[in-house]
Amino acid sequence: MGLAGLARLHGLFAAYKPPGLKWKHLRDTVELQLLKGLNAGKRPASEHRVRFLLGPVEGSEEKELTLTATSVPSLIDHPLVRGPAFTSLKIGMGHRLDAQASGVLVLGVGRGRRLLTDMYNAHLTKDYTVHGLLGKATDDFCEDGRLVEKTTYDHVTREKLERILALIQGSHQKALVMYSNVDLQTQEAYEMAVSGEIRPMNKSPMLITGIRCLQFAPPEFLLDPGVSVRSTSVNKTAQIPSEEREAGNVN
Repeated sequence: MGLAGLARLHGLFAAYKPPGLKWKHLRDTVELQLLKGLNAGKRPASEHRVRFLLGPVEGSEEKELTLTATSVPSLIDHPLVRGPAFTSLKIGMGHRLDAQASGVLVLGVGRGRRLLTDMYNAHLTKDYTVHGLLGKATDDFCEDGRLVEKTTYDHVTREKLERILALIQGSHQKALVMYSNVDLQTQEAYEMAVSGEIRPMNKSPMLITGIRCLQFAPPEFLLDPGVSVRSTSVNKTAQIPSEEREAGNVN
């Protein structure tokens, strides 16, 4: 690509992060691949400089030496001397996922990094698919965490689980209204509530906009929570399993 490629390298793009991979490692990998492409471009021809080289006098039988002006390439810009032309590239992240989560990350490069702010201000929500396991609890809510609690789950039914999910969603809906800065006495607030468009306008805790049970096969269950992105938490996905554990506390 070279300099011409760098001038065109602007925009947003999505990348899939598999489970077990840290988001920073993914960003660094993307940066490395883009740098390889930029440095693979053909470099401009090296400049030449005049040097006086010592050599024998042409046509002379005697061993006389003289200085001859010679044009030679300059080694200042040689790759082995200067190294790669591009060594770093600023890449912005639209959001983050914890190491155990998998999903799509939005990245911005060049002028595209400014669009990440616009995307944040659009009050978009995130959709997750959360796998849960009844009867066990770990210290970090992840499957590879240290087991801290174990109990029976025969009494748990799908109806009881969905009742708990409704309670969770109801409490978060109240918080959504509180952080939305919308006057509840207006027609606008009513229409937004009916269409599900109420979103927190300022910094807020992680808020669930909707949650449902996709699959229930004890001890495993599958949830589909939608989450607001106006959170002060750096790692919002780490908070999802805590709600999942609350959903599993069915009496």
